[in-house]
Amino acid sequence: MNKMPILILLFVILSANIALGEIAPVSLKKLYAAPSAASKLVFDIPVDVTLLDMSEDLNWYKVKIAFNIGPLQYKYTGWTKIPVGDEIITRLAKQDQVASDDLNEK
Repeated sequence: MNKMPILILLFVILSANIALGEIAPVSLKKLYAAPSAASKLVFDIPVDVTLLDMSEDLNWYKVKIAFNIGPLQYKYTGWTKIPVGDEIITRLAKQDQVASDDLNEK
């Protein structure tokens, strides 16, 4: 299955949210075996990880991590690098190259 249209749609949605300067916090609690909520649940994350913001290039993500150990509660907020933006650009460039090659063959 070609995942490129899904990546492009995701990129457009995320870009619109960034352009508006808003992103709704998203809580990440479950780890799945495949990119589908219908797939097998691999791990129920015992830590609250909340996505708060993204950089314009989609490579840096502001997250809040919170967890409890007994009666103690720990909360951390900071930025982490996950090079999604670079990967999207690479895949779009490959897709453009394939489309260009297909046109040249005809």
